[in-house]
Amino acid sequence: MRHTTFLVFILFSISASAQDCTKEMLAQKPGTWKAGQQGSINNVSAADLSKEKLILGNIHKLVSSNYSPKGCQILYSKSYSKYPSPGQIWIADPYFYSMYILRYLCDPSSGDKSKYYTDYSTPTTVNIAANIISSLNSLYASNMPDDEPRGYLKLDQRPQKKDGVWLMGEVIVAGQAGTPSEIKEYRWLITYNDTLPFSYLNRREYLLTQKKRLEKTMIESPGDKVYLEKYMKTINDYLKKAESYLNQTAVCMWNDDERFEGFVDEGTKGSFIAVKPNMDYYHKKLPKSSAQFFTVVYKISYGDRVFDENIANIKKAVDFTALRNMLGK
Repeated sequence: MRHTTFLVFILFSISASAQDCTKEMLAQKPGTWKAGQQGSINNVSAADLSKEKLILGNIHKLVSSNYSPKGCQILYSKSYSKYPSPGQIWIADPYFYSMYILRYLCDPSSGDKSKYYTDYSTPTTVNIAANIISSLNSLYASNMPDDEPRGYLKLDQRPQKKDGVWLMGEVIVAGQAGTPSEIKEYRWLITYNDTLPFSYLNRREYLLTQKKRLEKTMIESPGDKVYLEKYMKTINDYLKKAESYLNQTAVCMWNDDERFEGFVDEGTKGSFIAVKPNMDYYHKKLPKSSAQFFTVVYKISYGDRVFDENIANIKKAVDFTALRNMLGK
């Protein structure tokens, strides 16, 4: 009887191991963490780099100790880079921790139907960055450099306070809304208290910035002067408006650079809010390695069980309170 039981167990084991690979089976398979290729290191002092590595190491520990991948490999990487420009004063370095969700997929090219492989790329990622808001083309922990061509940054929607931090926006970055091709980004900003590392340009500031740029263009391209004069007239006419009007936040159309035709209501499709770095936000006596704000960006392709489940659990592990407690340290 014992031999029969043992034989049944062996046959069951062989049968189980010979099962065809399925998405459902792989979705339940315990996942792994894998350190990716070291990211770039540029213009960071050795002393600051060692401290920044420690901070990113603590972020990795925070996530990996509270979350276990399933049905995928989490490839993670770190980078430390800044690119100084003339007149730019850096308060803190930008540095990045990134996670890429690489699913386990069945291998149809193999004769062994139980074989699988790890995906090579992914549309679903998580990025945690210190001292940079990439969606603001980009806003760093620094003033705007002298060679910045615009003189302001474009914010597509005003941040909203949610769950104790700032929700910078929910944006479709690829595909069509409501379809399997939709890829969406959720952008969060974690700051000191309720303050922001940028401020809003009022209409007067925006108009004066545009006027200065337009004057420069007219000098550099005299052939365009007659065409551009109508925009200069519009700017001058707006500058004559009441102070109560000019003190309001500047909201403009995305393609209005040097072609100003008028302000629009906030939320108008294709509009942006003009902002600039708020240098009063920072604790200026801290070393450049200190995190003075964090951004957390979830980029998600919906409709896949592995993506959905892992992102949901990563969100639980990325503790915004713990990240806030790292600020200024």
